[in-house]
Amino acid sequence: MSGLGQNRLHDSNGSATHPADVIEKQIKLLEKMFIVPASKLKVVTDHFVKEITKGLTVEGGSIPMNPTWCMGFPDGKEQGRYLTLDLGGTNLRVCQVILSDKKSNFDIIQSKYRIPEELKTGGSDALWEYIADCLQQFVQAQCGKDIIEKLPLGFTFSFPATQNFIDHGILQRWTKGFNIDGVEGHDIVPMFLGAMEKRVK
Repeated sequence: MSGLGQNRLHDSNGSATHPADVIEKQIKLLEKMFIVPASKLKVVTDHFVKEITKGLTVEGGSIPMNPTWCMGFPDGKEQGRYLTLDLGGTNLRVCQVILSDKKSNFDIIQSKYRIPEELKTGGSDALWEYIADCLQQFVQAQCGKDIIEKLPLGFTFSFPATQNFIDHGILQRWTKGFNIDGVEGHDIVPMFLGAMEKRVK
């Protein structure tokens, strides 16, 4: 019968070491790898502020500072049901947000759809059709096929775009691994609406 008791490891010198001590030592080594000195943080912060400032100039910089035309701020008293789309580099997130009559109280239902790699470099129609399909699937699953009310939709398009109106956005350039011809320099809103309109006829 084997003896009971705490197991011990031995280091390179042959000394007995408790496993918990070994783990703690390794954790501390890993922690050191993620510690950024205050001096380095200052350099990063200064560079970030510099690029933001450049983005506000006529010449621009690596961080475009584009107006969003959101002229007001929520006060927590908003009510109703809303849909949101968030197109990022990896996933498309579709949400239904319900704001209740209680201040700052809300419910959210969301689904994530992975963006196939081939859509990131394919034709623009394929991307908008995919987004419209995902939105349609989500709405039918959450609201049913017969939707009586019109639901407001907010679209987070996570790419640099020039806006003259809140429902208007000319793509400046693709980022996040996207490289689709025929979109840069054009308003993406009509492209997306065109794909949506096919599904409501």
